[in-house]
Amino acid sequence: MSVTTVETFTCTGCGHRFEATDLPTACPKCRIHGSARTFPSDRTLTTARQNDSFRAGLVVGGCPFPGTVVVTSGVRDRGRDFVTNAILAAAFDTAFSEDNDPWGSRDFGTVTVQGEKLYWKIDYYDANREYGSDDPTDPAKTHRVLTLLFPSEY
Repeated sequence: MSVTTVETFTCTGCGHRFEATDLPTACPKCRIHGSARTFPSDRTLTTARQNDSFRAGLVVGGCPFPGTVVVTSGVRDRGRDFVTNAILAAAFDTAFSEDNDPWGSRDFGTVTVQGEKLYWKIDYYDANREYGSDDPTDPAKTHRVLTLLFPSEY
């Protein structure tokens, strides 16, 4: 017996919310066509808001979700000021596009720090940090890990 999962999606064109069993490619109201970014699910929107709050909370007001920041050896070797500036850049990054955020969850970005391009990414682990989280929208089940790295280290 298979179970059909119905999710709620929002059209970014007209704001219409609707239910579907599969990722939609068109809005039933305004008929706009698009990708996953055009029709984010409620889960994706929740994850995106949580990721924004997690990143900003690293430097302003405290982090509201369990998480850790990790830097690669290449980033660490640039020194403390570079690492601090990299964390600040990731915390306040808002340059999301189809290229770096195809699903709309805002868990990957590209920033420039002291003239050098860096990636940041968020991975979702279970609360014990042993396996992937089975529900990244549930803070009780999820420990976020933000990694800062050079593109050559990806």
